[in-house]
Amino acid sequence: MLCGSGHERGVRRSWVVGLTCALVLLAGCGTATAPQQTQLSNPASQAVDPSATTIQVGGRPVLLYIPASRPSGAPTALIVVLHGYTGNAAGVVEFFGLRPLADQRGFVIAAPQGTTDGQGDTFWNASRACCNFQGSGVDDSGFLSRVIATVVATQRIDPARVYVVGHSNGAFMAHTFACQHADQVAAIASLAGAMDVDASCDPSEPVSVLQVHGSADEAILVNGGEINARPYTSAATTVARWRGADGCSGDARPGPRFDADANVPGDDLTPTTWTGCRGGTEVALWTIAGGSHVPALTPAFSAALVDWLEAHHRAG
Repeated sequence: MLCGSGHERGVRRSWVVGLTCALVLLAGCGTATAPQQTQLSNPASQAVDPSATTIQVGGRPVLLYIPASRPSGAPTALIVVLHGYTGNAAGVVEFFGLRPLADQRGFVIAAPQGTTDGQGDTFWNASRACCNFQGSGVDDSGFLSRVIATVVATQRIDPARVYVVGHSNGAFMAHTFACQHADQVAAIASLAGAMDVDASCDPSEPVSVLQVHGSADEAILVNGGEINARPYTSAATTVARWRGADGCSGDARPGPRFDADANVPGDDLTPTTWTGCRGGTEVALWTIAGGSHVPALTPAFSAALVDWLEAHHRAG
């Protein structure tokens, strides 16, 4: 069954509820039905790590995960993680497998919580397509700017090593934030996200961008689509826009394949990178062959994700 009920609610959001509920860790969503009748189970718990600290920024909660040990005297990296539609902060950190890596490598994780709509579902006001279905005026881009400023000021963070990672609605939000607050983020990673087809993106500084998309994603289509008649970009168009914004002059460069999704046999992820971008930035597209909207991310993927982010800190 879908999470929630009501005819109007189902018509408005049936395209994503089934797939997203499987990831986003709502109580009572053990299984869900996507438009194509795909059945997915909940792959992660929604328990909050007891080592996490909750802070308030502008009256909204943000989970902070401080590593067990940090490089002595040296500022560390910050990874801001954004949940998907109907998701929660603790769940998305678990989904991306970042906690063990934070302890190993000494970076801080901040996981903000989106606001709740009239149906009780959490969301980010990221774009017209996804997923502010009730026309909220909340300024989530401004909120995330304040989150980063607060954590950088209080947790001994290197401002050149601030990264934003998002899934689904959170991935849309990562793109929007980078377009509007490029001075605060060195690199973003978007998993199963996109941009509005007619979105304006004129970042004040170049930003490295990693777009990750499964070829079998039935919620946010790899070749683009629309939600409630509001079109969003394909993965290829998304990276093309960022290549233009970053002034990339290099040709596409393939990389070694590796196993990113435990539900897909073999080395399913193919990376492609464009270099020659302003400020030493890069734009990359990682395609998971057969990957769904909710991939079962492997430790290899989590490590590669953090490696990619840390390789794309702000120059200078």
